[in-house]
Amino acid sequence: MKKGILILLIIGAVFILAVIISGKSAMKWLRAEGYLEYSAQGAVELAHRKCAQCHGIDKTAKYCMRCGPPFIVVVHNMRTLIAKSKDRYGGIEDIKDGEAAAITQVWNALVGNWEDTWRKEDLQKLLENDNALIKLLNTPVKERKIEMALKGKTAAGAETIMKPVK
Repeated sequence: MKKGILILLIIGAVFILAVIISGKSAMKWLRAEGYLEYSAQGAVELAHRKCAQCHGIDKTAKYCMRCGPPFIVVVHNMRTLIAKSKDRYGGIEDIKDGEAAAITQVWNALVGNWEDTWRKEDLQKLLENDNALIKLLNTPVKERKIEMALKGKTAAGAETIMKPVK
């Protein structure tokens, strides 16, 4: 009898552990796909982890608006590059819709959001059919929760960047 109860307890513990582990994976997937929002801190951690796959974070922190398009286009281009070059750069993870929106907001907040220095029509054209980032582009900055939560903070090295005057 005691053996039977012990076996049931072990099976129950394994079941509960499996539910907890799969629950964390499900939450991660739901955030990555854009069904759940990232917290500001979670988005910063995600941006650092994803971007560090290809280059040092200091490169992103020193990215200057004079040298290229706003981050919303950069993130789209990185998604495209990763999708096309997956075989060439083994081990690089795709950037999913929710991740792309969160990463864009992180760098916009920490380095500078200069989407308003470009014509919206040009940005939409550069984003092609990237619906997640087009939706973000059409969301007013004041309604972007991650950007607003990180407002006033900077990435290390970003202090020297020339930011647009508002």
